[in-house]
Order: sequence, then C-alpha cells, then structure tokens
Amino acid sequence: MIRRVSIALSLVAGLGLTGQALTAEVDMSKVTCKDVGDMPAAKTIGVAMWVNGYVHGKAGSAMIDGDKAHANAEKVAAYCKSNTSSTLADAMEAVSKM
Repeated sequence: MIRRVSIALSLVAGLGLTGQALTAEVDMSKVTCKDVGDMPAAKTIGVAMWVNGYVHGKAGSAMIDGDKAHANAEKVAAYCKSNTSSTLADAMEAVSKM
C-alpha cells in the first residue's frame, strides 16, 4: 500500500513538473534530445514520466515498475547524449531495440 501511495505521489509531482517544463502545447513526436537536454534536470522527470506512460499506454498496460522505468530513462538519456539531434521518439525506439 505504501509503495502505491509513493508511486501515485511521484506521478502527481511529475505532472506538475511537466506543466512547468512544457508551458505551451508541444508535439512530443518532434521534441529532440537536445530540447530535453536543455531543460533543467528536475523538469526532465516529467518528460521521463510522460515517456513511460506513453510506452505503457501503447502496450495496453496500466502497471508500472519504478526500477525498470528508471533504468529505461537512463538508457534514453545516455542515447540522447550521443545523438542530440535525434528526436525523443527515435531515442525511445532505438533503446527499445537494445
């Protein structure tokens, strides 16, 4: 029960950060790794949560594994550091094939 509450609180906090990081409507399919890299570190948490939710939504899963989500976010971040002109969507696709 405590784990569910902490996950829910993390999601709520992430939504708040997403609102701050993306103050205007954004087409996430066009966001580049450089765009995300230029955001303050705390605000990228919201983007990472959006990515995780997007991937799980496409898979039809409402479950979340916090450790796995964190590991995947680190993989995407590492990919983006080497491929700054890549879109975030392309980075997610490339990491999913690793």
